[in-house]
Amino acid sequence: MTDEPMLKNAAKPARRRTQAERSNATRTAVCEATLDALIEYGYERISTTLIAEKANVSRGALTHHYPTRNDLFLAAYQHLVDQWAEIYPLGDDYGVTSISVTDLIEALWDNLFATKHYIAALELMLAARIDNELGRSLLVIISDWIERRDTKAVALLGSSVENEEDRLFVQLILSVLRGIAVHQSFDKDPSVTDRLLEMWKDIARQVDAKRPAR
Repeated sequence: MTDEPMLKNAAKPARRRTQAERSNATRTAVCEATLDALIEYGYERISTTLIAEKANVSRGALTHHYPTRNDLFLAAYQHLVDQWAEIYPLGDDYGVTSISVTDLIEALWDNLFATKHYIAALELMLAARIDNELGRSLLVIISDWIERRDTKAVALLGSSVENEEDRLFVQLILSVLRGIAVHQSFDKDPSVTDRLLEMWKDIARQVDAKRPAR
């Protein structure tokens, strides 16, 4: 037996986060807190003080990154859009080049429309209708996302983004899913949502089968 300390088994000290990492963590926490607050309180009742409390950051740290309430909303929506761009099957990391209309509906429902923050997104989409500084800025983010999303979804279905009917079909798919998501927020019976989704998949398959061959 030796009294020499067993240094090999000693725990390594935790690496200190860089300033950039701390700032990124703060921004992420604030964006997530803003989305949660939109669900809980709605767009009109949110304040920067409330978000600071929910994100567990000082109000000074919050206003350093997002000086105004509008800055919070824009950052939160962009944060959500960036997440959506990476979900299956829209994200490039999955390497998906084609998908059936049924599988597309299921994937978008599970990974986008049924997620907890989708209702928060709807709150901000409604705010974008108003012709003010926030509405115009949100509309830019939304329009960019729609273009990216629809282009990828149309391609996954083997269709042409230049074809208006192909784009309309994708927009129809998304519009119905959006409606089911709103319905789900009021009707807490999951069986109703499941039946609506099954009905929509059946209808979408029939519509897809009648479309011109791609």
